[in-house]
Parts: sequence; C-alpha cells; structure tokens
Amino acid sequence: MKKILLLISFLRSSPKAIEEALQLAKKHGAELVVFFVIDVEYADKIAHRLADEGWIGGKPSEQFYMSLLREYKLQAEAKVREVERRAAELGVTVRSVIKSGSILPETLRQADLEDPDLIIVTRRKRSSLSRLIFGSVVKALKRQARCEVRVIDEE
Repeated sequence: MKKILLLISFLRSSPKAIEEALQLAKKHGAELVVFFVIDVEYADKIAHRLADEGWIGGKPSEQFYMSLLREYKLQAEAKVREVERRAAELGVTVRSVIKSGSILPETLRQADLEDPDLIIVTRRKRSSLSRLIFGSVVKALKRQARCEVRVIDEE
C-alpha cells in the first residue's frame, strides 16, 4: 500500500477513522492524503435553517453566506493541522488538501488525481429511512471509487 486517502468534513470526521488511517499509513509506510471537503451544500442548509428559524432575517445575505464559508474554512484548516501534528508524532508522511464543493463529486475527483490504494471515510449514524430518502454518500463512494473504500462507523 502506497497511498491512503482520508476523507474528512464536518460531518465525516471521527477520531477513530483518523487514527485508523494514521496507523495503517504507519504500518505500510504509505503516504496519507488528508482530504477535507468543505461541503457547500451543508453550509447552504445551515444558512437557510438559521433564516427559517428566525435567527437571521429573511433570505441569508451573500455576505453572511461568505462569512459562514470563511469560518468553515478556518475550522477545516484547524482540523487538518491536528491530523498533521498527529502524523508527525507517528512519523507518517502526510499531505493535506482542502476543497470546497459537494462531497461525493469532489472526493471522486480527488481520488482520480491521487490514485490511492485505499479511501477511509466515516459513516454517520442515521436512520434507515433517512438513508433511503436522502441516499448515502458512503454507498455511492463504495460503488464508484476505483479502489477499496473502508468505512468506519461513528460510535
């Protein structure tokens, strides 16, 4: 195994998945690519939900939305630095990439660029009905990725 792609986002970032990716990279002498997707669909839902609940008036302004994305990026950078620090402690070669977009297409694009041997992703706890209605990024990723996808369930 030469390269592991660790997919993280605000909804997909479990300490268990991060530690497993780090330990596998160390065991196999593989490069770990930490891929953080700033899911713009999630940011859009947050902005609209705040408006719907009356926390902000009317339709979210462009300025509000851009501020939300900037904050999201700052938190993404902090999370990536945390993983990089842990990788340095373990002597794991790590490289980080942060992209904005929709999580599935961005991950598939990055996987095509990186050509990893393994993708590690966290699966969030959700009801079967929720998965049926809204679909599953993990299921689609497993179906479409050209390499093994290891799923780590949230605890």
